Amino acid sequence: MTMPTPRERIIVIGGGIQGCAAACFLAKRGQQVTLIEKDHIGRHASGVNAGGVRRLGRDPCEIPLSLAAMDIWTSLDDEIGGHADAFHPCFYLKVALDEAGHALGLARVDSLRQAGFRHEVWLEDSDIRSRLPHLSGRTFGGILVEGDGWAVPWRIVQGFARAAVRHGATLVEDCRVLDLKRDGEGWQVNSSKGTFAADQVVNCAGAWAAALARRAGEPALPLSPHAPMLAVTDRRPPILPAVMGVLGHTLSLKQLDTGQFVIGGGVRARADLDKNRGEVAIPELASSMRLATTLFADIASTQIIRCWSGIEGYMPDNLPVIGRGRQPGLVHGFGFSAHGFQLGPAVGEALADLVMGRQPRVSLEAFDPRRFESAA
Repeated sequence: MTMPTPRERIIVIGGGIQGCAAACFLAKRGQQVTLIEKDHIGRHASGVNAGGVRRLGRDPCEIPLSLAAMDIWTSLDDEIGGHADAFHPCFYLKVALDEAGHALGLARVDSLRQAGFRHEVWLEDSDIRSRLPHLSGRTFGGILVEGDGWAVPWRIVQGFARAAVRHGATLVEDCRVLDLKRDGEGWQVNSSKGTFAADQVVNCAGAWAAALARRAGEPALPLSPHAPMLAVTDRRPPILPAVMGVLGHTLSLKQLDTGQFVIGGGVRARADLDKNRGEVAIPELASSMRLATTLFADIASTQIIRCWSGIEGYMPDNLPVIGRGRQPGLVHGFGFSAHGFQLGPAVGEALADLVMGRQPRVSLEAFDPRRFESAA
């Protein structure tokens, strides 16, 4: 294939939401960018996750980035056009089912207020029940964020990829990167579809990103692959106009417009990077299903019609890696530990800023790749 001159050439590796958003923002700013995906857009974690669009429950280090992302989510039509209708804002609620959850929730809201964040609000049981009259049993209160919601993940990722192409980006799918190395003042990307030349590379390769970074001469990063799991039920009458979780437990529960419940929230199985496949561990996934029936007894009579998993990369501190690498012209964005979907648009914007030498709108210090080097 005929390649343009390396100057002003940017290659983004990885067709998840972070990579597609980065390519979109770069192309929209007039940069010459190629997006490379080893399978197809949204094939792994970004396209098959629970689709939660939440500020609720974020690590305090992530909150500014999450708030910036929500600014983009609320104006998504300007960024990706028709695919924006895949986002369904409603409210996100994490309830307490016992005194321990109650104490955890109150402490959470209080600590955020002391830090200057007021988007998470405490509700008492009566307020929760007025919003969710089909809820089974008593709660001990809960935390609410208005405007959080859910999206159809593969459509959002496809939306960013298509927007990037509309702005002039080149998309190359079914293209596995085999090697990445410095070549003079730029980079040589060896792939299953030939060699690409680049001035700069953005590494958004998900669970495969640490190995790619290592091939590029970067220090080792402690990224672990896992397969977060989900299940979807048959159709039932609408009873849940929100996304729900439980304080102190792992659960994401929502009801689609079709009436189907999607049950997940981070329970995970084994991922095999060589086989490009995530497993499904029914006993572990069943724990989320049982918790969902505790919230809504009606779910107990539903039929599970499909279970699946996606391959995701996890960091030891559950915070992503976002920042410049040790090698010049290399920027990283990976390790989102099964909670990066909502962050994706702001991460893409920040990665574009780093590539172009601009100051990102929020601090990325907590996500610096170098934070693990002293522990090595």
